[in-house]
Amino acid sequence: MKHLTKTTLSKAIILSGLLSLSSAALADTVIAPNGPTLAEAEALSTSRTVEQINDISRFFNQPENKVKIQFPSPETEFAWVNMSKFYPTVQVPRDGAVAELPYAIDADINNVKYLNYRSEKEITVDEHFATKPIDSMVVIKDGQIVFERYKTMRPQDKHLWMSVSKVTGSTLLAMLEQEGKIDVKKPVSHYLPELQGSVWDTVKVEESLDMASGLNGTEHDEPTPDSRTNPDQIWFRWAATSEIGMAPDVRGRNEDWITVLKSMERRKPGHQRFEYNSINTFVINRIVEHVSGKPLSELFAERVWSKLGMEHDAFYVVSPSGNTLGFMGVNSTLRDLARFGMAFTPSVTTIANEKIVSDEIMGKIHDRQYIAQYPDGYLGKKLTKNFADDAGQISNRYQWDAVTSEGDMYKAGVGGQGLYVSPSTNTVVAWFSTGDGENQEESMARAIVQSLK
Repeated sequence: MKHLTKTTLSKAIILSGLLSLSSAALADTVIAPNGPTLAEAEALSTSRTVEQINDISRFFNQPENKVKIQFPSPETEFAWVNMSKFYPTVQVPRDGAVAELPYAIDADINNVKYLNYRSEKEITVDEHFATKPIDSMVVIKDGQIVFERYKTMRPQDKHLWMSVSKVTGSTLLAMLEQEGKIDVKKPVSHYLPELQGSVWDTVKVEESLDMASGLNGTEHDEPTPDSRTNPDQIWFRWAATSEIGMAPDVRGRNEDWITVLKSMERRKPGHQRFEYNSINTFVINRIVEHVSGKPLSELFAERVWSKLGMEHDAFYVVSPSGNTLGFMGVNSTLRDLARFGMAFTPSVTTIANEKIVSDEIMGKIHDRQYIAQYPDGYLGKKLTKNFADDAGQISNRYQWDAVTSEGDMYKAGVGGQGLYVSPSTNTVVAWFSTGDGENQEESMARAIVQSLK
């Protein structure tokens, strides 16, 4: 099988995210008719010498570079499929027989087009693979794999989900809510007493679930958009605590997460605007652990991962102090990410012996009572445009970034990771990238789903 080689041009695309549709970039790719289209060995992000791997390890072990593992680069192209080299991890074990996914490859998916706003042109899936830093993508329709293509990774490689991880904790919380163990109308501090006496007494669990707490310290909606790189921003201060360990404590504050979160302030009422913030996910995950009495990784394995016929164990990244980083840290193979997406579709019955996500939970995800909060924040504006959905028709619930007018569900991750689930058409699209998050894989996924109706 032939696939794109890693040329100088493709490296430039990884760094800049620029679109170039020159004939030189569009190398011929032979699509495997009865299985996955694999990357050539020299195109793999793991195809590096020992010296190069050691250089990458030294790079991320420099305190000033630790925060850079969040952003696309030649170093993170390797790191995002080898996160266990850079962080402690905790396993999420699979169990039982592997649920085989039969192949029914539809080569026409490579010709599906979507409107790319950077080029102001329609481009095809094939052109996207040729010109953008996508690592792999799979499409499952009615329990069958109709598209599976790898550019820089192997089917057995475990890629970092980034923020796609967020819906693992929210799903577990929804299960505990259904069992009457959590009331999402109660304040966060009811379940996390260490936050009592702070603004978190006024934040409902549901507001954190929906990324609409109304507090400051957001990732994209601060007056100065440098939350992930400015040591004086609340988000960075939180990331620099030992419980997180994603950023260096360059100011020498030696703060813990409780101190940072108790310093946050209300900026607007809850459920007024969708403002993305991993701190919301962090408190959701802590609530899940406090109520269940189990680490997030163990509960996720027990209730979800072990029941879906996964091919491989997954793992969560953990902080230096041992906290499960459920807001960004799941790592798995591509097909297993798609199997997780199938838990939200009718085809779950083809891979599991029970319905994992109940109709009641699906109803909460699709509830649109807070739809008015969606379009004004940074991410809402972006996705309203990229999905070309009618204004006011997209909502976000239970950590899902978008629930479209058709009821399709989308969760994004930094660097262009994504999971697109269409319950009504029984379709899942899952992908990994090493990009800047602006390459519209979500637009491509929606176009693919609509082409398969």
